[in-house]
Amino acid sequence: MRYIDIDDLVLPANWNARATAAAAKVALGGDPDVDSQVWRDLKDGLGDLSNDKCWYCETPIPRSDNAVDHFRPKGRCSDAATTHNGYRWLAFEKTNYRYSCTFCNSRRKDVSHGTVGGKADRFPLLNEANRLYAPGPLHQEEPALLDPCALDDWELLGCRQEDGSPCASSNDPIVEQRVRASIEVCHLDHEPTCKLRHPLVVKLLSEVAQAKRFFPLSKTDPAMRHEFYEVAKRIKKSIDRKSPFSGELIFILKGQRHTDHPWIQKILES
Repeated sequence: MRYIDIDDLVLPANWNARATAAAAKVALGGDPDVDSQVWRDLKDGLGDLSNDKCWYCETPIPRSDNAVDHFRPKGRCSDAATTHNGYRWLAFEKTNYRYSCTFCNSRRKDVSHGTVGGKADRFPLLNEANRLYAPGPLHQEEPALLDPCALDDWELLGCRQEDGSPCASSNDPIVEQRVRASIEVCHLDHEPTCKLRHPLVVKLLSEVAQAKRFFPLSKTDPAMRHEFYEVAKRIKKSIDRKSPFSGELIFILKGQRHTDHPWIQKILES
């Protein structure tokens, strides 16, 4: 997961007027899905913000297989303690949209590997008593789900070196709770996704080990300096926003920091 600044979203001409009109119909009791084309028209723009990667799992998938997810569900909310008809008043609010792959967005069961997930109508909170049932201050709620549009949430999600499966980036109980919820709800432990992530982790660790060997030699040997910089450039590219699973690879790279290798922190800061 990487941070997405949704304020950078470029809107189609006349989109605000269409969204306002659609929201007015919903306020009078209309069905948001009647005007679903309004949010579907933002799909390409949302994809552009992440280089066509799912905002939750960072898997690059063709746009035809991706969807505009309502972070707070528009239809109903199955996690609510009492009947909740969904955050209908946010159905046409662009800040409630997330770009999601099919596996993160739609409820699915991976029979082969025993995992179930897909966001669908899920939206758990850390404290259910704070849930909104009508328009109000959204900061009142504390989502259990990690939000790619929240400035620091993406850094809470890590990756296991052994198999590429997702994990919490710290032992903080709240962080662990939120990561567990996100893994389950967004199906982040979908086995095929983990298998895509793991080779990139292995490759990164191999190149970090190589760069650590080259670095001390590069201080006196021009040839080794060239070799070191070539490996360092590949490492830097692997954590670029455009690269698949770059958020998880940043977590892996952070674990390789050492006082003898200040170049790692420099790459992370760049």
